Amino acid sequence: MHPREVLDVTISGDLCRRAFRHRRKGAHRRAMLVLRQAAHADEGDARIWTLYGAQCMRTGQLDSAARALTHAAWLRDREGAVAKARTTRAVLARIIGHRAA
Repeated sequence: MHPREVLDVTISGDLCRRAFRHRRKGAHRRAMLVLRQAAHADEGDARIWTLYGAQCMRTGQLDSAARALTHAAWLRDREGAVAKARTTRAVLARIIGHRAA
């Protein structure tokens, strides 16, 4: 079974689909809140934490984005997905640069 198919049958998968619908409608804050709920429902899913971090960035919540992406990178390291962890940390470094400016 493809990992995306597994996501689709979980509670967090349902929440992610709802967040994507909110985002398409332009309700970015509502999408962020739904993704936060999904991330906390499935705390071990780096993909959802990354989506939540990206949505936090879209709404200007840089501190929350940094925390979410830090958690996602840590989960990626635990999974052995070194390249994805490196990419997540690169995005995190850009956020930190924006906060410092």
